[in-house]
Amino acid sequence: MQDTVVSKNVEIKNLKLVIIKTLVFFDLFNQPLSLFEIYKYLNIKAELFEILDCLENLKDKIENKDGFYYLQGREKLVKERFKKYNYFKRKTKKAFLFSKLISFFPTVRGVAVSNIIADHNLRDESDIDLFIISSKNKIWLTRFFCVSLAKFLNLRPNRKTKKDKICLSFYVSEGNLNLEKYLYNQKDLYFIYWLIGLQILVNKGGVFNRLELENKWIKKYLPNIGETIFSSIVPIKDDFQLFLDLDINPSKLPQVQDWKNKKNKDSKGFFENLSKKIQLKIMPNELKSKECDFGGVILKDDIIKLFLEDKRPEFIERFESNLKKYL
Repeated sequence: MQDTVVSKNVEIKNLKLVIIKTLVFFDLFNQPLSLFEIYKYLNIKAELFEILDCLENLKDKIENKDGFYYLQGREKLVKERFKKYNYFKRKTKKAFLFSKLISFFPTVRGVAVSNIIADHNLRDESDIDLFIISSKNKIWLTRFFCVSLAKFLNLRPNRKTKKDKICLSFYVSEGNLNLEKYLYNQKDLYFIYWLIGLQILVNKGGVFNRLELENKWIKKYLPNIGETIFSSIVPIKDDFQLFLDLDINPSKLPQVQDWKNKKNKDSKGFFENLSKKIQLKIMPNELKSKECDFGGVILKDDIIKLFLEDKRPEFIERFESNLKKYL
């Protein structure tokens, strides 16, 4: 009996620590969390009532208001969160219109709003980051088309303004949907939360359902995440296969069942090679010089990632430094 009590106390202590860690991490991005969000973002298996009990016993470190929990003294974040929801609605409306346009291009398979840490966490002055899934062996052609259209519509961010502009800096091929290898290291919480924060706009052929199947490794880090990893912004069905019905069980989708056994007949072809050659030719040397296999800049035939500054090491360092204040 005594051993059982000790074991239970250790579990409670671990749960309290993990809750604090989760709130400290999201505090880096000025984001308070609801009870369900804390549950979803914990890297330990727990029940909602257990989390609620722990939160009640952490009032010396954690406060709550209007259904959101935050670190002591950070009450202003709740008001900011409500503002961010309005920014999110405005920005995603523009993102959806652009994604609908690029979805006419056959090699655009999926589009999602990205760089969202926790629900609806977009700043008023920020641009809108899109994550794009291309057909296999057509990633450079896809980027060429998307960037050209954004430039023509004056939607690309520039030195004068980023507000509500469309940032097109992350593409993967549907032949490269397992993204675990792009973690910076095992402490890279940012990439994990980035991935589950994707808000789907276009889901041709259930490509995001396949992305979910390929990234079940996330459950090692977030065991409470549930079966459906990603969220969709708007439920849309039309003649161009812009459907976002993620209530369907991915395992029952015919295209998901057959995908791994299906031979992909696509080849790079002349236009893919030409698109790559042109883009690498005009791409700033500052970007090309920072290319590596898992950093901010990756220039491959199945992934293009163009973030000049990879802030993940900074996030890891700031997180560990801030965490010490609450332990």
